[in-house]
Amino acid sequence: MATYFERLRSILSDTMVPTTREFLRALPDSLFLGTGFFALVTQNFPLGVLVLAIAELAMGQRLIGSLIGFVQENPIKSYSDRCSSGIPSPYQLSLVGKLMSEVAFPSGPVFLLAGVITYCLSSTMNFQNELEELGKQEPEWNARIPLAATFSLCLLFFYSIWRMLNDCEGGLTILGSVLFGAGFGFIIYILHVYLFGRDAINFLGIPLLADRAADGTPLYACVKQD
Repeated sequence: MATYFERLRSILSDTMVPTTREFLRALPDSLFLGTGFFALVTQNFPLGVLVLAIAELAMGQRLIGSLIGFVQENPIKSYSDRCSSGIPSPYQLSLVGKLMSEVAFPSGPVFLLAGVITYCLSSTMNFQNELEELGKQEPEWNARIPLAATFSLCLLFFYSIWRMLNDCEGGLTILGSVLFGAGFGFIIYILHVYLFGRDAINFLGIPLLADRAADGTPLYACVKQD
């Protein structure tokens, strides 16, 4: 029994903990590169627009950091290996890091994650009527928004706690970064809907409701897939 627990502890300390740490450290770049890869391979328009949104968020963080620097001192923060973002490699490659600024506030990784989550959740909630219509035939569609919100907020919460425990940022910095990132993500969502239409945020491939009434009275119909 003692040997079993020692092996379990060894697996946790030597495998699970380092893997989780590298996953969290690489999260911003993984979002950007992973989304870009699948957008290219699948030729998926909403994913391509999401890649654009991530790049805009990164540049937005740099802009906000610069504006704050004009008002008060906002020095470049030197991150430790545990806090620095990037794909694990001898060169610590970070494409998103090239777009973001490593200023003390707002925190680039937290800002970016909060913005992406807000953008994706807002996009999903935009199709609430369609999901409700689909849910009349298949009830599991009704759970899409609650599940998406729950898992996304849990990811943001645990990511923020992880950065606090590693002394990457303080609580106020993380809270402010989340608020700024969420606000900027929502602005980008509104802008993309205005510029590209609802098809650009339809990550789930949901059939859109259409107004087909000849007399102007809305008649909503949902296309049924065989």
